[in-house]
Amino acid sequence: MTAKPIHRVVIPIVAGIGNALLAVPMVRQLKRAKPEALISILARTGAMSEPFRRLSEVDEVVVCGAKLKGTLNLIREARKRRADLYLIPFPSNRWEYNALQFTSRARIRLMHRYEIGRFRALSFLPAQRVDAVRGLHDVVQNLRLLSALDVSIDETEAPEFILRDEDRIEAKKLLDSVSIQPNEKFIVIHAGSAQTVLAEAKRWGAENYARLIESMSAMIGSPIIVVEGPDEAGVSDEIISKVNDRSLVRSLKLKGSLGTSAALLDRARLYVGTDSGLAHLASSVGTRAVTLFAPADPDRVCPFGNRDLVVQSPRNCSPCMEYPWKACKPSVKCREPMCIREISVEMVMAKVRLAMKETK
Repeated sequence: MTAKPIHRVVIPIVAGIGNALLAVPMVRQLKRAKPEALISILARTGAMSEPFRRLSEVDEVVVCGAKLKGTLNLIREARKRRADLYLIPFPSNRWEYNALQFTSRARIRLMHRYEIGRFRALSFLPAQRVDAVRGLHDVVQNLRLLSALDVSIDETEAPEFILRDEDRIEAKKLLDSVSIQPNEKFIVIHAGSAQTVLAEAKRWGAENYARLIESMSAMIGSPIIVVEGPDEAGVSDEIISKVNDRSLVRSLKLKGSLGTSAALLDRARLYVGTDSGLAHLASSVGTRAVTLFAPADPDRVCPFGNRDLVVQSPRNCSPCMEYPWKACKPSVKCREPMCIREISVEMVMAKVRLAMKETK
């Protein structure tokens, strides 16, 4: 398969910031193994593209947009580049991915093989496929694709988000706005995520976070900042309204680029909260992340290198995320009452105490 040289590589990044970060080691190791190859990233959004804009291993980044127009742009941009290799990161058991690879006209179209989805996911369309293996982290699943290219892989390489001076300057402005001093360490809490069914199943609840803040404040003595993005407006204020002593905590609305958020997390002592793109971003700048899991599988998608800090629902049915093994689109079995609410404050505090031993 690799007898002919690979001069041009196209990689679509369409599934979110967390998935983008988990593909970074694959991209870097591919370039190291095939330095002559030009690597183009086709991303749906600017935020998904940002980790790759900072990599010397990436030659080009194109933002294609969302929805139908974005999909058509993805197809058009891939065809323009006449790729030798079209490489789709894990997970890819949806009809959209097979449609993208088939229409790319690339000489080699490489993605994963799943037990289901021959018709629902259009996986009967010809492509070079590597078996997806249960129990592996998404970083490793991505790296295993490179085995089909005779590339030796390092499964221990962590995702990295490269910071710039301007990121640190903008993060300092945000932290100044909540009276965090330049050398002062703090804890970041992120309680929300996008307004979707899956995100709802991840939410622990404002009352729980309020009690957690009080417990952490009694033990740690570091400032605590509850952050929220544009999709989570009002979440931080709701949590703080339930804290008995509101002087213990501050609210911060994240603004600016992904780099600004990354630089803010780089200064943090610890991240605590939902398993979101922000948790992966914290890990990618070296900040330890305590993450709460319920429907998603932490063995697959916990912040890389932070499996020991996962707090998981005690129900036997968790995790219940069916994609990509049992479904051909993101879906969960979780229904009210959501199992994440069975996670206790003390369960989270146990992981916080473990992390704090390392960060003193």
